[in-house]
Amino acid sequence: MKQKIKFFVSYAHKNDDLARNFLDKLADVLKPSRLYEYSLWKDNAIVVGSDWKDQILEARNTCDLGLLLVSPAFLSSTFICESELSHFVGSARARSFPVMLWPIDLERHDLRGLEVLQIFRYKGPKFSEPRAYGDCKSRAREAFALEAFRAIEAALATTPPRRSTGFDDHVSNRPTAPSASVERYREKS
Repeated sequence: MKQKIKFFVSYAHKNDDLARNFLDKLADVLKPSRLYEYSLWKDNAIVVGSDWKDQILEARNTCDLGLLLVSPAFLSSTFICESELSHFVGSARARSFPVMLWPIDLERHDLRGLEVLQIFRYKGPKFSEPRAYGDCKSRAREAFALEAFRAIEAALATTPPRRSTGFDDHVSNRPTAPSASVERYREKS
């Protein structure tokens, strides 16, 4: 029987089209996993008329892994930094898998605590340096998703996830760095 892994997807709404494109490709390679049954929670699962912030925090608190789609818009979102990212970085961090969706300057941008984590980028055979998903074109995007899948499975194999309780009990749940190189509706950009 496959182990269930619940992802909390954190992304900036300004990047909605690119995030959806990446998540569609990633879902295609996650589904046939031999070891895990993955589910991706994204804020489009919020029920109309419900308290959106409570639903986001509940999903964040009960996930096995945060899938952080990093971009300049992600880093500049107050809601993401205060309500989502703060759960996955710092002393009480829950497990996460940061993915560079759009290029960021690793030396000049305020990475909001992500500087201590390995951010996944794709090093294609024709690339001189690793690239963000947004820098890749059609076939390279497929390869990016496949390599992200491999890195996720490698990280899960080294330290299996423990479902978060929502409290500061996940200090020991620190993510391992794979070797491969919502402002939500009110404020999310």
